[in-house]
Amino acid sequence: MKKMKNWNKTLDSLEQCQNASGYVKWFIYHVLRAISLLFARIVASISVRFGKQSSVRRAFTLVELLVVIAIIGILIALLLPAVQAAREAARRMQCSNNLKQWSLAVHTHADAKQGWFNIGACNNDRTVENGRAYRRISWPTELWPYVEQQQLFSQYDFGKRFHDAGNIDTYRQKIAGYYCPSNNPNSDQGNTDTYWRVMGNYVTNMGNSPLHQSTEEQARFTGAPFGVGHVYGLENIADGTSNTAAFSEIIIAAPGGTTDQRGDFLNDEGSPGFMARDADLTPNSKVPDYCRICVENVSKAPCTKVGANTDVEIAPRSYHTGGVNLGLCDGAVRFVSDTVSPNSWQAVLSADGGESESLP
Repeated sequence: MKKMKNWNKTLDSLEQCQNASGYVKWFIYHVLRAISLLFARIVASISVRFGKQSSVRRAFTLVELLVVIAIIGILIALLLPAVQAAREAARRMQCSNNLKQWSLAVHTHADAKQGWFNIGACNNDRTVENGRAYRRISWPTELWPYVEQQQLFSQYDFGKRFHDAGNIDTYRQKIAGYYCPSNNPNSDQGNTDTYWRVMGNYVTNMGNSPLHQSTEEQARFTGAPFGVGHVYGLENIADGTSNTAAFSEIIIAAPGGTTDQRGDFLNDEGSPGFMARDADLTPNSKVPDYCRICVENVSKAPCTKVGANTDVEIAPRSYHTGGVNLGLCDGAVRFVSDTVSPNSWQAVLSADGGESESLP
């Protein structure tokens, strides 16, 4: 009876966990309860069968041990998916927080720069819409001061290209906010190129346009917060900041090398943005990305090779279950389902399309 009271005290303490924890702790509680009841029953049975008949304590029978092992195995098999789901939920939340920081950084930049967003990327020497001259560069550089990377910003020389001596060192610094924890965190190109740099999962919205716009594509362009060789501002987001995407995530398709441009987000000819010239290139679409450089047979990241940057299109992709995280221009972050309609997706990419569709 004393042993039974001890088991009951254990169960009472476990009941407190049920009220204070989430799904996983609730599940663990019931697993431990089942095991404790099983052992309590076995101990009670042994006490009755042998306690008064012999002073010699006997071990469990083989059958009893096999039953206990089998039950524990089943419970563990049931528990593991719940633990994995909880871990993925935590990773997805961290990914969402990263996008939140970048989205808020854009607003802080706009406040400091008369309403102008940072440039998405620049592929040659040019002066853009806000009157500023740029050389080759990618989008995180101007946002570094607003994500606690002032030292990198101070080290970067805007009079040089990103791959010039001194600047390339800043593009080799691993920042936690570059990476989704569900996909190859801390990846870089592995010293495989003279100008190797870190890789990343977060990219800018470049709208219904390929990576580099041709004259024809510029004519059908319905606006976006970012572009290669162009800057836009709050006044260009006519559809509303809460209806327009700013950032999303992509899969680093080939970490440790230069065999796939997806994840090379610090390169204006890599993947500084996501886009959807075709309406069916939705998140995690089975329609392939169109890349100059890519590796085939990457999970959830099919691709078709094209010959020019004016044909490159890259969809948001992730290893989260069921969709991707999306940062909006108002600073909010949404989880967008893989089943989002093409019309809704085109609308949220557009900054000045006047579409009636919106995200569900």
